[in-house]
Formats: sequence, structure tokens, C-alpha cells
Amino acid sequence: MDHSAVTFEELLADYEATAARWKSFFEANPDAALVPTDIAGSKNIGELVWHIFAASFRLGQRLLGEELTDPGSSTPVRDIPAAFALKDEGVKKLRQFLANASDATLEEPFEFKSRLMPQPITGTKRKLCLHAMVHAIRHWAQIGTLVRIGGYPPDWPQDILFSEAIP
Repeated sequence: MDHSAVTFEELLADYEATAARWKSFFEANPDAALVPTDIAGSKNIGELVWHIFAASFRLGQRLLGEELTDPGSSTPVRDIPAAFALKDEGVKKLRQFLANASDATLEEPFEFKSRLMPQPITGTKRKLCLHAMVHAIRHWAQIGTLVRIGGYPPDWPQDILFSEAIP
């Protein structure tokens, strides 16, 4: 039996709402970006935030069939404000793709090589869209734990149950 689902547009709205909360958090707690971590090859939380948004940006490029660029090449310092500016660019790409994507488009296959895996990554464009959202959710949960341990507890509930972007 099929059930109605959360749409990519709703997940993207939650992605943006979550990012907005974290942006305010880092503006109020700039040293939280310096909390150390080794997740995804990052040295600190600021680099992990960059990783979240760089991945979404590149997924947007892949979905649109654009030439891939290294978002780090134009930003010498991977600071928090630069990361959130990159988030805006990635969201534009994801929104552009979703605005024109039919169900058939979402089922189109893809294959690409990643710097992280020796074998090609394959799936559908639907999977790429879902990964952009779930990847961020997973890392925000890790960040929430690490900054709390580092002495910077976020002051909002972080579960999707509390998302105002998803009815």
C-alpha cells in the first residue's frame, strides 16, 4: 500500500528552517564553530557545516547537469558566513531542479565518481534529492551533540517532529 509522503519541497523547507536556526546559533556562539571533530574529514564544526552545504551545492549541480565546481576554490577561509552563503546557492539549485522535475525526471538514473568512494555511486535523481536532505539532517544531529558537549547547547528541540516546515 502506498501512503502519502513528505515532499521534497517540504524537506527543503525544513532544510532551510534548520539552517536558519543554526545560522543564528553560530552568530550568537561563534566559538562553537571551533569545537573539534573528525567527521567527514573536518577539523572543527565550522568545516563540517561547510561540508553539509558543499555537498548540497554539488548535488544541485549534478541534478541540473551542470559542470561540477569546487565551492572551496573561491572561498579561501571556510568560515560560517561563507558556508551559509554557499547554502543559499545550493538551495537555489535544488529549488530550480525541483521546479521543473517530473516524476519521470526523478526516476532518471545517475552515476558518478566520488572522492569518498572507490566505486561509482549510482541511483536515481530521486535518491540524490533525498540524500541532500537526509545528509544535512544527519550531520546537524552530530553537530548538535558536539556543540552541546563543547559547552554550547542549542536552545531549541532539533527533532523533525518540531519542524514548522512540515505539517
